[in-house]
Amino acid sequence: MLRHPPRPRLTLNVGITGHRANALDEAITAELGENLDRVLLSLIGATRSLRESEPEHYAAEPPLFRFHTALATGADQIAARSARHHDFEVRAILPFSEAEYTHDFASGEEHREFKRQVAAADEVFCLPGKRAHEEDAYVLVGKAIIAAADIVVAVWDGDEGKGRGGTAHVVELALIAGVPVIHICVDRTNKTISDVRLLIGGEVLDPEVASLAGPKDYIHLVTGVLAPHGEIEKQHIAQYLAEIEQTTNWRIEYPMMLSLLRIKKLPRRPWHQGRVADGHEAGSGKSGDLDTRTLDAAYDWANFLAIRYAQLFRSGHVTNYALAALAVIVALTGLIVPSIKIWLVMVELSVIALLFYNTHWGSKGEWHRKWLQYRHLAESLRPLAYLKRTGLAGPPFRADFAERSARHEESTDWTRWYAASIWRQMEAPIGTMTDETVRKLAHDVLTEQVRPQTAYHEINAKRMHDIDHKLHEVGNFLVGGVIAACSLYIVVYFFMHDWVKPLTAPFVFVTAGFPALSAAAFGLRGHGEHLVTASRSISTVRALRGNGARLEDATELDVLTKELRDTAEIMLSDLNEWSLAYRERSLQVPG
Repeated sequence: MLRHPPRPRLTLNVGITGHRANALDEAITAELGENLDRVLLSLIGATRSLRESEPEHYAAEPPLFRFHTALATGADQIAARSARHHDFEVRAILPFSEAEYTHDFASGEEHREFKRQVAAADEVFCLPGKRAHEEDAYVLVGKAIIAAADIVVAVWDGDEGKGRGGTAHVVELALIAGVPVIHICVDRTNKTISDVRLLIGGEVLDPEVASLAGPKDYIHLVTGVLAPHGEIEKQHIAQYLAEIEQTTNWRIEYPMMLSLLRIKKLPRRPWHQGRVADGHEAGSGKSGDLDTRTLDAAYDWANFLAIRYAQLFRSGHVTNYALAALAVIVALTGLIVPSIKIWLVMVELSVIALLFYNTHWGSKGEWHRKWLQYRHLAESLRPLAYLKRTGLAGPPFRADFAERSARHEESTDWTRWYAASIWRQMEAPIGTMTDETVRKLAHDVLTEQVRPQTAYHEINAKRMHDIDHKLHEVGNFLVGGVIAACSLYIVVYFFMHDWVKPLTAPFVFVTAGFPALSAAAFGLRGHGEHLVTASRSISTVRALRGNGARLEDATELDVLTKELRDTAEIMLSDLNEWSLAYRERSLQVPG
């Protein structure tokens, strides 16, 4: 078992789109191989340079390079040969079954070359395209290459495309998805390669262009795509990767509060947290035919640490309100037992000191930030296996990570970097995607993701509502006690004045102490925003149920992929709202 959260292996996935052989002059074809060699070697050099300059972020293994191609004649096959020559793992993504795709190639040498290319590929993934919808099949394969790639290489004349699924359309889809495109410009008029440039956004016929003239430009590109951004994010990554497994947590105030409110029974050993490895049952590490051991380890660590820091922060918060109320009670006790006033003053100072120490301890340990960010990381990792299995979906946070937040101090960009790094390291689907595998994937997502998450949010909504209700009842009971004491005192004062006068001190104790306790209960209630959380969970339940109903009817891969993106978006939207609500609610001394 790992002693720390796993470091992702530095991985670069490159995709290719380009003109077929019949659109490329022989002179261009001869020159293209050299240009592709230079581009791929430059990407390899930049990635290795990143590994050397920031080794602390990555696993000890050397960088992994993958190349994703549809193996069409022309640019695809030339690029595949270049990639194999430079030790890329080549993954062929075919729009149809292999037998059906062979009809795209003329009999003779073109057909034999395709067969050689497929045989030489390290992995082959066949999409469920149909000849009756041929254009849709070529669009799907373009989307699959973009989903798999961190950078797309486009061998393209820069002109408007002739239809959906062509090179221009794939470039457009890549720019929309936030994937940078290395454009090898084909000059058909002069029958040469005119330029190599970087497209980073904008419209396909009027893109935003950046220089790609030398090693520094490639290092800048690779660093922007693969590396974390900003010193604060790097600091947070270092802290996360240095976390260790601690199965003992003596801060049990929050579970004790739930037990006292009769919300949830106190475990037999409330100070004990299960091990990281307990996150998945034996025999896991698979999602369908996909090996998910890397993802499982990453999720288990993030989830384990999120649970730990949630309990630390919540318990610290309960303790702060309890200590604030206790300080008032101790001070009021001096009215009843004035003979020990000096001792009570010392106790009160000790309680206040403990309150400030608890707050300082929690702030120094960054319980609040770590809870929010580790939970954000765990939930970002949760849907990745199912999205990966489609072969069409990229990570749901790729555009967010590429654009980055302007508020680096409060952002969770480092969690997106980590999740994206795990995503690109994960194995991609292979084999043939059929109608049956589409239905199987939909079923797995429903039974392993959507329905369990729906059940969780139903339970969470009820629990949050119950916590709010019980704290409200406690606060009201204490306020009611004050009202009753005041009313009784007034009545007795007028009819039994001499008898009630000696009880003034205990009366003040009750009428001042009970409001302090009530304020603690209402403070915990307000800080927790339990009703808001319950409402958010109810909304998520409704959204997941609708999503689940559509998943049950999904039979086409592109439709299923859209619904799985919606599944991830529903869960991440709930998470983002939760993070936003709690962002400013750090551990503080109660006012």
